[in-house]
Amino acid sequence: MTTTLELTGLDAQNPLAFLAALGLLRVLDDHALRMKLERPRLAFDDRGQQQPMLSCVNRSFEEVVGVILEDAARRASDPVLQLAYDDNGNRVPATAAKATRDLKPSPALARHILDEAAQAERPTADLAAAFFSELVQDNNGNTKPTALHFTAGQQPFLKMVDDLRKGIGPADLAEALLGPWTGTSTLPSLSWDATVSRQYALRATNPAKEKRGSIPAANWLALVGLSFFPVMVLRHRLITTRVNGGWKDSVLSWPLWSPLASSRTVASLLRLDPLRLSARDRGAMGITLVLSARIQRSDQGGYGSFSPAEVRIPT
Repeated sequence: MTTTLELTGLDAQNPLAFLAALGLLRVLDDHALRMKLERPRLAFDDRGQQQPMLSCVNRSFEEVVGVILEDAARRASDPVLQLAYDDNGNRVPATAAKATRDLKPSPALARHILDEAAQAERPTADLAAAFFSELVQDNNGNTKPTALHFTAGQQPFLKMVDDLRKGIGPADLAEALLGPWTGTSTLPSLSWDATVSRQYALRATNPAKEKRGSIPAANWLALVGLSFFPVMVLRHRLITTRVNGGWKDSVLSWPLWSPLASSRTVASLLRLDPLRLSARDRGAMGITLVLSARIQRSDQGGYGSFSPAEVRIPT
């Protein structure tokens, strides 16, 4: 018997909330596969906000929280999330002094990690496929990461992810999934929240030195949700699923749908370009809305953020 969770804390018009909904679907789907249970399904309902609705076999919100925390604990040994390397590009333990915990390893190490992930469990392989390809390098000769890599400088992506994984608890999950969002946590933010402007031009003071609050459980689940956005190589460029444009002028677009959809169906929907579909075809697929958000990057350091979402195709 399934129940429907109304995720009142998530508004899928915000990229962070949309990614978090996908991450929750993925966590519960992996759990259902291991336990041989009915697979969860996800849809979105327009209630003034675009609210995710999740059908699953877990009987209570407390059970869902337990599954999420169990999954986070399981990922403590994930070789992709524990990636660390030294100044020479050699792999080192994540706890090593001066280890770099980012998504820009040497191409040789990136290939080794991807080969290792391919032999691991599916969640590890899918995250690795969403992080980078050893075939594309940045201007420094390091592996170029996903277009959804928004951290830089003193914000090592994988260190922040590990802090989120270890730091979230039931109260954080209740805030993220049921709301309201207060943004008072001191745990890291991966900068995917489009409701928090970091543009100096729109602020009275330079936000670079401000300590940001975060919605840590939403950030953690959004990280898991990246597994729906693999990267690929096209004409020597790294392409991220659902992202169009160059490094500093890119746009993320995403569809919302009304029928309950499984993880496999969601993955298929995200590989389509709904802007190229006719209204009839979108209707047949249950797509009710297509949104997009510009990706803004700083001139120095490559810090990224989302602009507020725009409706590309209305209901």
